Amino acid sequence: MKEENKVAQAVREAMVKAAEKGENVKAKVGEISREAVKSALEKTELTRDAVKETAQGAMKGVIDTAEIVKLEASELVKEASKGILEGTKQAGGDAADLIGHAADATLEAAKEAGSKAVEMTKSTFTELLDSTKDVLKKKKEQ
Repeated sequence: MKEENKVAQAVREAMVKAAEKGENVKAKVGEISREAVKSALEKTELTRDAVKETAQGAMKGVIDTAEIVKLEASELVKEASKGILEGTKQAGGDAADLIGHAADATLEAAKEAGSKAVEMTKSTFTELLDSTKDVLKKKKEQ
């Protein structure tokens, strides 16, 4: 049996711990994903493969743990997607340049949760991309 991805494990453990404490896992999943991704990327050489594996691991952890914490995976992927991309950006260095690979990997992993999850993930990425474009446009105008 293949060893569980360390990021997926960290996400699972944090989600279960939050549920056991009576916290709103749906509200915390973005923060949990962001911290797991950021932490993992800060400890590794930032390559396309490392970013891809980390993003997929985080989303897989969310999807696999959804049932344990009695939530639908499709309810969690939007916030998890935001957290994964934010964590990738916050890792610093070349990670921000590799954000597209994180997005692709997150979307690929979301397919496991079904079409609703994929649509929510795509919607999240579109919103983030649009807001990034607005920021860049405003910077150019200054």
